[in-house]
Amino acid sequence: MEIIIKPIGVVRTDVGDEFVKDSLEGVVGRIEIFKEYEGGLEGIEEFSHIIVLAYLHKVTEEQKKVLKVKHKRLLKLGFSLDELPEVGVFCSDSPHRPVPIALTIVKLVRREENILHVEGLDLYDGTPILDIKPYTPERIIKDITLPEWYVKLKKKVEEKIGRSLPI
Repeated sequence: MEIIIKPIGVVRTDVGDEFVKDSLEGVVGRIEIFKEYEGGLEGIEEFSHIIVLAYLHKVTEEQKKVLKVKHKRLLKLGFSLDELPEVGVFCSDSPHRPVPIALTIVKLVRREENILHVEGLDLYDGTPILDIKPYTPERIIKDITLPEWYVKLKKKVEEKIGRSLPI
């Protein structure tokens, strides 16, 4: 089965890919929704946060074959590769995956017509946007179970930087 999806917009940032990649908490940017979809934004500015689905267009065919990963962005915090558990790609936010679709939650700062100004963006300039949804309280799940390796890694991150980060 082949699925063809037409993007509804594109990411715009004033920083390079490496800056976005190195950012642990995301960057300031804009989501430009194509004019023909602008009507779908009506009321979005009343939400503080939005969920963004995007296609990671820079993932190579070789990177789409990756099935096991280590949380390598934690190397920036001083972890060694040996400290990081190897897990299935579907247990991670790695962009290297069979179908490179990203889900990210960003703070919506303001809307100017078809442009959404956001903070906490972890997508490169030019990334195609597939969909946007409001982040609402019903989406918050408080009673969750996490694997032991995740809990240990999260604790180590908090000890190193004094706060929590998405792993």
